[in-house]
Amino acid sequence: MEKRFAIILLTLVFTVAAGIAAQSRDFFPYVSHIRAESRNNLIRLTWVDSPDALGPVYIFRSARPFSGSIPANIRPVVVGYGEQYYIDDSDDMENVYYFIAASEVSGQRYDIIIPQINSTSASLSRTAPNGGTPSDAETSPAGRAAEPMHGIYNLRAVRDGERVIVTYDSAEPRRNVILYRSMQPVRRPQDLLNAIIVQSGISSPFFDFPVHGITWYYAVIYEDEVSGGNVGIRPGSNATTSAVIISAAGTAEYSLRPIPLPFLTLRSALPEGYFFARTPDEIPLSADSANMLRNSQIPQKAPLVLKNPRVFVVDLEAPSGGEESALFQIVMESFVKFEWESARISLQHYLSLPRSRDAEVRARFYLGQTLYYTGNYREALIEFLSFRSLFQAEANSWIEAVLTAMVY
Repeated sequence: MEKRFAIILLTLVFTVAAGIAAQSRDFFPYVSHIRAESRNNLIRLTWVDSPDALGPVYIFRSARPFSGSIPANIRPVVVGYGEQYYIDDSDDMENVYYFIAASEVSGQRYDIIIPQINSTSASLSRTAPNGGTPSDAETSPAGRAAEPMHGIYNLRAVRDGERVIVTYDSAEPRRNVILYRSMQPVRRPQDLLNAIIVQSGISSPFFDFPVHGITWYYAVIYEDEVSGGNVGIRPGSNATTSAVIISAAGTAEYSLRPIPLPFLTLRSALPEGYFFARTPDEIPLSADSANMLRNSQIPQKAPLVLKNPRVFVVDLEAPSGGEESALFQIVMESFVKFEWESARISLQHYLSLPRSRDAEVRARFYLGQTLYYTGNYREALIEFLSFRSLFQAEANSWIEAVLTAMVY
């Protein structure tokens, strides 16, 4: 009996002691062991996540040291709990300061700034390795080479005239990648819902021809990550943090996939006399008029014969709604009625917003025709040239028609 009582008493003592120890354990709502390593114009941040704040971390960057409170104009980059690294692109500054704030799953953020624990600084060397200042990785205490990158990194989007050159490095170059383009920064996988897939299976460098006058951001993701639902977004690594814009005053070629649908000449696609009437029979001149014409010194030039309009079969049938419905309305209300100027304006308004691949390629095909019929041959030529490498036969026929009209 006494032995049993002693066992129960010891159990109670250990239970109470464990509870007191748990209550007295310090609360650590901040990351620790922050470290910044620079390589070229990239900075790799690493840290150890908080054992108590299990939400995402918020990375703040500034040109000045962090002290006291965070400036209101700084927008953080959000990184998921457990990743514990981030690669930043700091082209625009040589000395940069970082602060990483931990947060709760509920969304509460702990803006506790502790120098050298969750805040640090880094300096970028702008001098070339030959005869220049070595990078932080080369002068590290261990003297070891920089840690190898993982996945897709060094993503760059640089304007080059009327195009954007996209370059990147991949740790696994044989894996298929997808290029995304967005009007907003891509910081989280959810941001891809507002992005456009430019092309799958690209390789570096890739030349993109986006719409003018809009700020564009890019992201490159492995295709199997997208299909498997395991997308990792690392701003500054596989997603750009700086926007690129092409002046709206210029003109550009558009990188589009091959036309996916059949097309018809409207004359053969519609019932006889429905939209396109037969060419009226020629009425002969009188004998006097014919004689005067033969004796005229004014050289007679044959009239320019324009190419017949072409239309996609799918755009002759009313869709259920959405952007397809808007394009159908333009085609039926203006295009097939030969109201070329009205159709041109409507198509340009339609293309001023991002569209799906199929809708964009069809709309640009119609826009090129309206420019041709309204005498804007140079603009029409640019539209049709954008199809040449992707849909050669049809593009060449329209290009030939436009060039004929230009020299007529």
